[in-house]
Amino acid sequence: MKKVIFIVTLIMMMAFSGLCFAADGNDLNKEQKIAETFMEVFTKDQIPAYDVVSKDFSDTLKTNVNEKAYKDLSKQIKEQYGNVKEVKFYNFQKFDQGDRVTYVAAFDKEQAVAIMLAFDKDKKLTDYVFTPLQVEEASK
Repeated sequence: MKKVIFIVTLIMMMAFSGLCFAADGNDLNKEQKIAETFMEVFTKDQIPAYDVVSKDFSDTLKTNVNEKAYKDLSKQIKEQYGNVKEVKFYNFQKFDQGDRVTYVAAFDKEQAVAIMLAFDKDKKLTDYVFTPLQVEEASK
């Protein structure tokens, strides 16, 4: 009988801890989808329509990134960094006033670029930044 109670208690503890660890999972999933749609500007040959991407922009970002600026973004990224080779999810940070999702991308002209996307409490994209990272060569 003690073994049965112990096993049931153990199962309940594992189930509860699993729920606790997944608390931010829904936020991350939604923000990752928004980020991946936004990054199609430079990862796809045919960029998504401005209306599709901007529906997830905050009002401030909609003002700063109008349709023309959105279309020019793809050209600017290709001129500065080259064609994208790969993009990988790196980090999710949760803050009181919003969240930040970070990806690391490899381009033709830059070996590693951090792409940070900031979100507000309403899960709207408020800002983005591309930051080249210095990669040290391994010594032989």
